[in-house]
Amino acid sequence: MLELGRFRIHLVSDGRFAMDGGAMFGIVPKPLWERHVPADAKNRIEMSLHCPLAENGKEAVLIDTGLGERLSEREQTLYRVDRHGGLPARLAELRIDPEEVTHVVLTHLHFDHLGGAVVRNAAGRLQPAFPRAKHFVQRAELETALHPSDERTAGAYGHAHECLEPLQRAGLIEPLDGETAITPQLRVVVTGGHTPSHQCPVLADGAESFVHLGDVAPTRAHLRPAWNAAYDVDPLETIDAKKRLLARAAEQGWWVSFDHDHEIACGRLSPQWARTGELSDAHPL
Repeated sequence: MLELGRFRIHLVSDGRFAMDGGAMFGIVPKPLWERHVPADAKNRIEMSLHCPLAENGKEAVLIDTGLGERLSEREQTLYRVDRHGGLPARLAELRIDPEEVTHVVLTHLHFDHLGGAVVRNAAGRLQPAFPRAKHFVQRAELETALHPSDERTAGAYGHAHECLEPLQRAGLIEPLDGETAITPQLRVVVTGGHTPSHQCPVLADGAESFVHLGDVAPTRAHLRPAWNAAYDVDPLETIDAKKRLLARAAEQGWWVSFDHDHEIACGRLSPQWARTGELSDAHPL
């Protein structure tokens, strides 16, 4: 747990999965990226599904929701999914009921960030996992996921529609238009890069700030400006966003949080962050 002003940030996870290492590092040669994240015999790297939960007694803010229960057995094997009860089990360990979650901030709507926003009921139908929480996402991201313009985009968003439909039916989606202050302590900044409307939530209370990097920098290795995933729709925009956002985080001593690092949930940036990806005060998963 991390204390941030009046907030307690629980470094919870929906489990682990694996993705192709080459896809996660794009043009970076394997001999370089494998020094930081080892690959298995199928060239997959282990990645976490980190979903920070910040609560202060009145609000409970969940950032991203992991894979959830939507994947088929074939997909679970393909992605080497290892959830051990996933996010619901981690919240139960903290004695936090899903109905106590007041805000869900989705960095974007790919399957490994949106899937846990829904659960299957006794009849096998998907329903909201956090039935009293508003789910905050950029309006343009929502439109792209629901109405992809080409095959690449349709593939990237997979079956987002079946997760979004129960949320829409329940009136739980709150579309945002650009940088927005959701509460006095919580705001989102739009980075683009990974998706055209990818957003990063920033939580600030007192002198402390915490930013969740989503897939702009999914692991510590991706702190390097030129180390980006092949999935990014605009890698140059990702580079620019990282430089701006991380320079500010380093200067002001923010906590930076990772979606997919296999060892570390969050930390502060060292002076050498852009060259080495080094952190100080790192918190393990």
